[in-house]
Amino acid sequence: MKSFSRSFRIASVLGAAYVLYTPVALAADISATVPSGGGFVIKNSTGTQERFRVQDSGEVRAPGLSGATPNTNLTCFDGPTGRLGPCAGGIGTGATGATGPAGPTGATGAMGSTGVTGATGATGTTGPTGATGPTGAMGSTGATGADSTVPGPQGIQGVQGPVGPTGATSVVPGPQGIQGVQGVQGPVGPTGPTGSATISLTTDTNSAQCPATTVVTTTCSAGNVVSGGCETSIPGDALFEISKRASANSWVCKFSCGQVQTVYAYAYCQ
Repeated sequence: MKSFSRSFRIASVLGAAYVLYTPVALAADISATVPSGGGFVIKNSTGTQERFRVQDSGEVRAPGLSGATPNTNLTCFDGPTGRLGPCAGGIGTGATGATGPAGPTGATGAMGSTGVTGATGATGTTGPTGATGPTGAMGSTGATGADSTVPGPQGIQGVQGPVGPTGATSVVPGPQGIQGVQGVQGPVGPTGPTGSATISLTTDTNSAQCPATTVVTTTCSAGNVVSGGCETSIPGDALFEISKRASANSWVCKFSCGQVQTVYAYAYCQ
């Protein structure tokens, strides 16, 4: 088989040379019959690489196409004749396939640097004041709430007021009583010493840090207590708990204060 192939190759080359020297008027097809299972082969100048092959089965091969420069045109063949040529319009373009599933979300890129702050725009002019809307209608009076069954807290005791002035002597005489039975005249006793009608005022003071309770007592240096009273330097800030006669010659005041201040106890002594 190898000897036959070499002889066939030589015959083919001689046939081709003959065609080259044949006048143009004698141009005709060159026909080569390949052996069963063999093929017609064209190789490179060194005879080591196939460039074109036609098999006995009709299969045509061009091994060098895989390494050739890519082109943008498709090549088609005619079915009945096997003629090669450009493809007709629309050949090689199939229907658009279904859209594939979305790929996974890529990693978040690094945050870019902050751009330069733009210049502040000019302040626009103030628009005119809108007209005053009409007064809405007065709503209906709500229902009266139920009376509370819980009594409110007791208010704090008010500050004791000062002793009022002595009332004027009545000008209307009272009814005359029934004349009593005349008693037996008793013996005349010795005349007693003349009593003092002078009333002196004694004042005592003290201070304390609220909310501590403060007790102030004032004592008559001479005589007994006729009356007394209590007072604070900040009116309305203290609660009087006690204001009374403590003994025959003293008056006591008890306070609950809201802040530091001076508290007073007064005793009217006779």
